[in-house]
Amino acid sequence: MRIARLAAASLLAAAGGGLALGAAPAAADGGPGASAYGLTATGPAAVPPAPAVSSSSGTVGKRLLRTPRTKLLSASALDVRAAANRSRSRAAGVSVPMARLTAAAVSAACTNGTGSARLAGAVVGGRRLASAPPPNTTVPADIEGLGRVALVLNRQQRLPDGRLSVTAVELTLPVKNTQVRIASATCGRGPAGGHEGGGGAEAPAPTPVRRDLPVTG
Repeated sequence: MRIARLAAASLLAAAGGGLALGAAPAAADGGPGASAYGLTATGPAAVPPAPAVSSSSGTVGKRLLRTPRTKLLSASALDVRAAANRSRSRAAGVSVPMARLTAAAVSAACTNGTGSARLAGAVVGGRRLASAPPPNTTVPADIEGLGRVALVLNRQQRLPDGRLSVTAVELTLPVKNTQVRIASATCGRGPAGGHEGGGGAEAPAPTPVRRDLPVTG
């Protein structure tokens, strides 16, 4: 609990310095732009991306000190920011009870078409997760009473328009196609590194974890 509180305090302190609260202007239609959101979920208990920002010019941002509480997931603080060719998303006090997944802090960043992700105090079923996982690290885990979940850390995907999407945590549950995404950032290359959609470097291939993580309680 103390680690989670410290992570939330650190996240909000870093968000200070001019971060806009509330609504932020969206990127102009047709511009390459960058975007970010804190968390989202699909399935029966769908949660729309929140908070979410996009920009094709100046820096804009949002933060939430409280997230809508659902049985599926929650976070104590969310902070997102986007500018022309860069974006980042940070989440503190993350919890997905059904999958026994918690994290003191989770973040994703994208700069000029290159992405990264960081996790602090992240645990699934009592097993600690890597703090700086390589792109597309897959972690299958068997959760007692639920079954197998598919966990991808530092999920990186090249979009059709050439931009890179980075999601720190992507969790697929065996419950009516339920999927949770936490801390996501998307950006493209600047003019000097411009390319047509699909012409850039491919996102790294998945990096599987060698052993499953059985969870017995």
